[in-house]
Amino acid sequence: MNVSYAISGALFLLVALLSFSVWALGGRWFPNEPAMYAGCAIIFLGLGGAALLPSKGRSGSRALSFCLSFAVSYTAYAFLWSVAWFTLPNTFGEILGSSFGLLAFAAILIRWNRLRIPLLVATSVLFFFHTFGYYLGGFTYLSLQGKGPLAVDMNLPQEQVRLLARLSWGAGYGLGLGSGLVTLFYLSRQSSERPSTHI
Repeated sequence: MNVSYAISGALFLLVALLSFSVWALGGRWFPNEPAMYAGCAIIFLGLGGAALLPSKGRSGSRALSFCLSFAVSYTAYAFLWSVAWFTLPNTFGEILGSSFGLLAFAAILIRWNRLRIPLLVATSVLFFFHTFGYYLGGFTYLSLQGKGPLAVDMNLPQEQVRLLARLSWGAGYGLGLGSGLVTLFYLSRQSSERPSTHI
């Protein structure tokens, strides 16, 4: 992978931190959990696609089309994940929501952008990286609050600990999903550039 993929990954991580800051800094301003989740998702809808543009090498109308495709894809993913989570607020609900949400995410991205990667492969790539990042973030979220097998005593006011813990979850999530997306684009580009073996 070249530098453009790393740049996209870093930018997507920043978008994730900005999104999770809605929860970390302004969660109390939302009337309920679904509204707060919607506030976090809006950041991704507006900025997530733009963060990934370096890895796509697009500009002008093609860049706008890609950003729109990302927004629609992320909306489908977020909706399915939220339905699963609010129906089954446990690990099974998270995994179920991730599975169907990322399947929809991949299907829309592939179809809209004509990516050359099988749907099952794309979904598997996204699921692996997304799951790793999500649970890494959840692990650090607990650890920074002095919970779990690697509990950390930060010796800070509780409000600051909570803020850092929530942002750490955002960092893990952004690192995971961003890595999955740039890997998907890389595999698609490799497939496009591979010489045909047909005579």
